[in-house]
Amino acid sequence: MAVESTIDVDALRVFCAVASHRSFSKAATQLGRDRSLVSRMVRALEAQAGAQLLVRTTRSVRVSPEGAELLARVGPALAALDGAVGAMRASREVAAGEVTVTAPPDLGRAWLAPTLVSFRAQHPGVRVHVRLTAQMLDLMTDGVDLALRVGRPGGDGLVARRLGTIAAGFYASPSYLDRRGAPRVASDLAAHERLWPTPPRRPKDAPRTPPPLAPSVACEDFHLLAEVAAAGGGVALLPTFVASRFAASGALVRLLPAVTRELGTLFLVSRREGPTPARVTALRNHLLATRPELG
Repeated sequence: MAVESTIDVDALRVFCAVASHRSFSKAATQLGRDRSLVSRMVRALEAQAGAQLLVRTTRSVRVSPEGAELLARVGPALAALDGAVGAMRASREVAAGEVTVTAPPDLGRAWLAPTLVSFRAQHPGVRVHVRLTAQMLDLMTDGVDLALRVGRPGGDGLVARRLGTIAAGFYASPSYLDRRGAPRVASDLAAHERLWPTPPRRPKDAPRTPPPLAPSVACEDFHLLAEVAAAGGGVALLPTFVASRFAASGALVRLLPAVTRELGTLFLVSRREGPTPARVTALRNHLLATRPELG
């Protein structure tokens, strides 16, 4: 029996319900539809199939041989389709599966890494794929669910949530200060080895200031600058969230404590379009709830 490929899946679902119940009324109740609509849909399906699918009498409904053949073919397919849709719905409601998050390397190591430990303890069904890069990945084309971005939250189609402003200060090791002395004012930095981030990480709306002193060592990774400073290599400009661990161990000392630099605003960025899976919502909410100490 040849059946046109344009037959409506909804009509097939109605036919299967009537065939299963051997009743138009019971099928209509199950589907939450009017009985007359169910009857019209079955008649339209029979017209398209070119065969009588149900034999109707005043007291009963039975499946014709052609109807039994169609039911055997489409019944399992409809059940598989319903199962697939149900699985997709469950994935949006239950936090499970993989989430991809991207972050600058320094922020990923200093804050995201320990934050993921507490997140996984609460959501063991979620796998987290972390992409540490200084590049601004495209959430749409690069398959990224969440992004931690400094200064540039992104464009249309994205939702940016502000996590705070990154504050930075000047740090050096005790051994370096024993050799070179400590700067007393910012202008004294001209006589020191300067370990600066590059490119400069400043918010677009920050007031204009004189060009900074040229660096002795420049790097976009703050952890490398911190390691150079801890080894006695000079005075480093570091975010406090990176320097805090070095300062706590005594490897670095804060200099010019009255002088603070703002390196930019930190945003948590996600896609705007479409329903958000529960796994992405769970990680997003966890990151928002455990905001880093940036100042």
